[in-house]
Amino acid sequence: MRRILMTGAALAALAAPPAMAQSLVFAINNLGAETWWPQDISQNKYITSNLGDPLIRLAAPYSLEPALATGWSMSEDGLSYSFPLRAGVVFHDGSPLTPDDVMFTFAPANVEKFVGFSAIKGGNLVSIEAQGSTVVMHLKSPVPALMDNYISRASIWPKAYVERFGIEGFNKRPVGAGPFRFVEHVKGQHVKLAAWERYYGDQPQVKEITFRVIPEAATRIAMLRTGEADITYNEIGATTGELKKYAMRGQPYGQPAQAALIFNSLLNPERSPGRFDDIRVRQALTLAVDRKVIADAVYFGAATPAALPVVGTRMPFYDTKFAPLPHDVARAKKLLADAGYPQGMQFDFVAATTNKDLAVLLVSFWQRVGIKANLNLLDPVSLSRAWWQRTLQGDQVMLVGGLANGMASAVYINSKSQVAMYASPATDTLFAQGMAIIDPAKQITWLHDTLLPAMNDLYPIAPVLEYQEGVLGLGPKVKSWDRFDLHSFGLQWLVPK
Repeated sequence: MRRILMTGAALAALAAPPAMAQSLVFAINNLGAETWWPQDISQNKYITSNLGDPLIRLAAPYSLEPALATGWSMSEDGLSYSFPLRAGVVFHDGSPLTPDDVMFTFAPANVEKFVGFSAIKGGNLVSIEAQGSTVVMHLKSPVPALMDNYISRASIWPKAYVERFGIEGFNKRPVGAGPFRFVEHVKGQHVKLAAWERYYGDQPQVKEITFRVIPEAATRIAMLRTGEADITYNEIGATTGELKKYAMRGQPYGQPAQAALIFNSLLNPERSPGRFDDIRVRQALTLAVDRKVIADAVYFGAATPAALPVVGTRMPFYDTKFAPLPHDVARAKKLLADAGYPQGMQFDFVAATTNKDLAVLLVSFWQRVGIKANLNLLDPVSLSRAWWQRTLQGDQVMLVGGLANGMASAVYINSKSQVAMYASPATDTLFAQGMAIIDPAKQITWLHDTLLPAMNDLYPIAPVLEYQEGVLGLGPKVKSWDRFDLHSFGLQWLVPK
């Protein structure tokens, strides 16, 4: 097997751990379905990623580091991955981490129940085996974004514990090997976690973290101001301005992301042609909007107009000749007329309650070119389900969020993916072409030379704004927090006062 990357320096001698600080309150908008099994690629990750650790951690875009595995290697054909496990890791119930736990977590039958993780479903994860203390995963077809998008998202759970108590028992009292252990869960209200004293990595400096469910952003900010909350989640939008207004700190975190318009009718690769199949209509929706005004009004400088989907302008290899479409009302009207809609059009527009401010401004700008959008707001979980499970009927336009970080985001143009944003034979061919490229340097060349021009020509998704995945509001009890796991928060690196 060809070694791709392994750990570099040996661990330094550990100093005596500092005394742990008091409890902190983390005000969060929702906790998803509030179940911890099966794995969920987005909705419950902020709890599960602190209860459990992955084999490999995504520290920054295109930057991986060891976690429960001490390193990793890939075969020449990209069909086998080896993960030597870290010795001495202990789950919260006191049992040691073994290859059996990894094989159980990634057993093909269990992976099929994961929410998301489409590239390793459908039989593509053929088998997983132990070779001593090393676990080897075998694929049917290569998955270039396997490490960034899948392995680094999945927490490892204890096989014996889950089998003893069942899925229902695990969801009532989950056990992992992450930096925090479970204390209590009151559905719809809060989840309380406590630092795990036997954690193998950097010991948390906070004794207890309580995630409180506070759906309204204004309430979360008010709690931050009064000291009822010490951290607030996902403060992108009007609340970013509130943080600045009251001189509170905002900490960006996460990967390059976009708010984008996707079209329900375009999620079916076998569809009959409809109005949104016309690229002129999709481009008109973008041209009609002054996205710089919206970025300033809603995101307070934390966002910029997006150019193309899948690969954001913040990626180091982005080709700047593909600039964002400008605000051009006359051109938007002409494109609509050329497409057969000289009087404009009407459609149902679905957005998350957390994106209300952005959605309302989009509706307002569209009205100026004769487009009437009937706004329907859903809670974020319901919107994700409607998108992922294809439960909407008709040609609604949806405002959704997604990453824009290269190969890992190419899944959005794969019609077989649960999180597909567009489906067509052309984009399926592009996706298959990209997934056949294993060498990271060649992947970047393909993204630059092939995918970017194709996204410009097809414009399958109408990106609106680009930003970092989120902004956390930090209260006075938080001294600093400048290291993150891109798929979680990395609460073990939070430094309290």
